Amino acid sequence: MKRLLASSAATIAICAALPAVAGPDAMTSEEARHLISRTGFGASPDEIAAMTGLSYQAAVDQIIAGIVTEPSRPMPAWVDAWAYPYDQIWTLNETASDLFFNNRWMEGEQLQQWWLAEMVETPSPLTEKLTLFWHDHFATNALEHENPQWAAQQNRFFRANAAGNFADLAEGILKDPAMLVYLTNTENAKEAPNENLAREYMELFTLGEGRGYTEEDVVAAARALTGFTINDFGAGNFVFDEEMHDFRRKTILGKTGRFDGEDLPTIVMQNENFGPYIVEKLWKTFVSDQPDPTEVTRLTTIWREADWELQPLLRAMFRTDAFWAAENRATIVKSPVELMVGSVRTFGIDVPNAGHLAWAVGDLGQQLFFPPNVGGWPGGTDWINNATASGRATMLTYMLDYDPEPLENDGSMMMMQAGGAATAPTESDFHVGQVFTLEADRREDDRGVVTLTLFDVRFQDHHWRSVSFVADVGGPEDFEIAMQVSDCAPDCFADWPLAEEDPYGWIWFDSEQIAEGDIDWMRPMDRDLVGAIMGHLPDLLQSTRDQRVWRSEPWDDGERLTEREVLTGTVWLASFAATHFGPPVADLTLSPHPPASVGLGGIDARGLSEEEVDEMYEMLEEANLFGTAPPVTYDSAEDWLAALPDGGFDSLRAEAALLATSLPAEGRRMEKVATDPEALIRAIVLSPYYQLN
Repeated sequence: MKRLLASSAATIAICAALPAVAGPDAMTSEEARHLISRTGFGASPDEIAAMTGLSYQAAVDQIIAGIVTEPSRPMPAWVDAWAYPYDQIWTLNETASDLFFNNRWMEGEQLQQWWLAEMVETPSPLTEKLTLFWHDHFATNALEHENPQWAAQQNRFFRANAAGNFADLAEGILKDPAMLVYLTNTENAKEAPNENLAREYMELFTLGEGRGYTEEDVVAAARALTGFTINDFGAGNFVFDEEMHDFRRKTILGKTGRFDGEDLPTIVMQNENFGPYIVEKLWKTFVSDQPDPTEVTRLTTIWREADWELQPLLRAMFRTDAFWAAENRATIVKSPVELMVGSVRTFGIDVPNAGHLAWAVGDLGQQLFFPPNVGGWPGGTDWINNATASGRATMLTYMLDYDPEPLENDGSMMMMQAGGAATAPTESDFHVGQVFTLEADRREDDRGVVTLTLFDVRFQDHHWRSVSFVADVGGPEDFEIAMQVSDCAPDCFADWPLAEEDPYGWIWFDSEQIAEGDIDWMRPMDRDLVGAIMGHLPDLLQSTRDQRVWRSEPWDDGERLTEREVLTGTVWLASFAATHFGPPVADLTLSPHPPASVGLGGIDARGLSEEEVDEMYEMLEEANLFGTAPPVTYDSAEDWLAALPDGGFDSLRAEAALLATSLPAEGRRMEKVATDPEALIRAIVLSPYYQLN
């Protein structure tokens, strides 16, 4: 059993019992196990002992009071790094593009492992169970957007609002980049409304299929959501694009007005049909697989009177007779996450490699951040079929024999160090980490348009994620400039007045304004930055010579500018800037290796062999490995049994601690393992009843 119940022993502090005003004066250990496992993942002997003797009300209040909005384990550092330039990576050479997207995939795997570790370690299992519930309810598959940062930010959003007010969830999900891309609302415009998000919002996220809405309501809701999109050039954040929005009157669920997406949650939640669908889903998660219509109605009323706050609903649900009823135990099939994470927490298993846990739940059909469709995982009895039944038994057997080698990595093999460290820029430099050439086209009026994005820009005391620069050039002194800055610190071009309100943050000016001095609305630093970009434009463009856009699509087909024309245009702008701004006030320093924040880990991707790339991936995977362990671990099966209330070797006591219902008498055969703690636990865990909650 030492292989199963590894590492050092520990204990959980037992909270003082609160006055009992409802339910039994003192829960039995079986009732404590039921409450802990239903509101979290498994139940260790120490957790059961800590709850035994409390009243229903005191125990429920204690669990709800422990809900948190922040994880106990910090998210990976890349989650809050500069957002990746996804829509511009296509310009790079093929090796760099492959490195970029493979790094994103590995970060997705690391995010899965991080969340599973948080479930294992958390002091508030209910927080994680609710976060998992909302992840399944508002399902988005990361394969559609390939952006682990969005997945992480969505997870953070669900956790922060897991037991808050449903209105915050209903509003926030309509501005969530992962959801907007997954349900193609980025393509929802007044000329051609896209109904995907509106339909699923009513059918799956709020009202429930066929509950009080019509096809006309879906169409009107889609029109309300026109213009809810993301900023591709920026950090991929939400923007409301007025040019895409349909400002005409709409009738949604009996209400008429010039509604937009901001109005939709209120309209839906004020509808008389809202409430029961969400209550039923929570009931199936926490109470039984068959909702009680009378109780659903009662709980919906409680929820409505609480102005849709979730904690009063959860507290009332956990105090229902149905929640505690014996006939509702062993009615919920454990999902792969509940089965494996619950086992780790129950038996106090030290998992040196969290990747093993991610592999286990994924192999059983629940790969976090990749639900099969917008409806989430099927759940219930669908978790067990001919294909998965044997897999579950095999995985539990593997868990019982788990004895991994301890991890040995010093973190020095990080991919960002493989290419060598770039020289830190000085304050007098105009530093650019990566340059993307996105466009070099000839318009119908024979004007040339060149678009660059400068990533990881440092200038004077400012630092920008990116600065996008568009030059529309008609001649040496005839051009228009558009600029957009994103994710800057300490501020952006805050003092620049926009001629028109632009949700994407673009700023326009032209050669005539510069020549006539009509730029006094620019701060000195802003003018210096514009002069530096224009003055160094030829070198910035030349730095992109190895990018795919230059090599695979020669600029000589009549619609694209030739390379000579592009370079000539950049020289024109540099000369104009020298005349009107003076020489650039800072020297240009280009990073010798792309910055880690671009996601290429500081690697010069030119000329790398396939073997070198594979070696980098192996190093990165090793460097990313980490372990996890629950708050309580046990040295042996004997120690685990001894930690049970009134502990000691007793097969019935062990069954009560591990199962939601007793084993059938004819199937127990416990006499064969009556003197072997490991064999006893193995027999119980490998019974089908262990997979029920």
